[in-house]
Amino acid sequence: MNKMDLHKKFILAIIIFLTLLFTGTFVYSFLEGWRYIDSAYFTIATVTTIGYGDIVPQTDMGKIFTMFFSFLGIGMVFYFFTLFGKYIYKKTFQNELKKHHDKLIKHIKLNAHKNYHLKKK
Repeated sequence: MNKMDLHKKFILAIIIFLTLLFTGTFVYSFLEGWRYIDSAYFTIATVTTIGYGDIVPQTDMGKIFTMFFSFLGIGMVFYFFTLFGKYIYKKTFQNELKKHHDKLIKHIKLNAHKNYHLKKK
């Protein structure tokens, strides 16, 4: 996967993640009659698998939505954090590894060249 593909996937994952959070917030607010802050709090606690238990759906529709939303949401959050980790790795560590790799190759070529001339003599 090249850097551009990863960047596009990461942007898409951010959009899906935010859509998921907003959807959960609005649906819980509508179904349960919660304030938006409480709905957002419950949504984040659910999809991150924290699940404090201090707020729980009371309506049957809220409970049914939570069952499906949990499976989808938890999977999407793990996907988001996996891509986030890959993105950070590619941005920081890969450049450093390339620098060290290039230095090592240069060193090997230089020593191989020196050894070749020493053997010729």
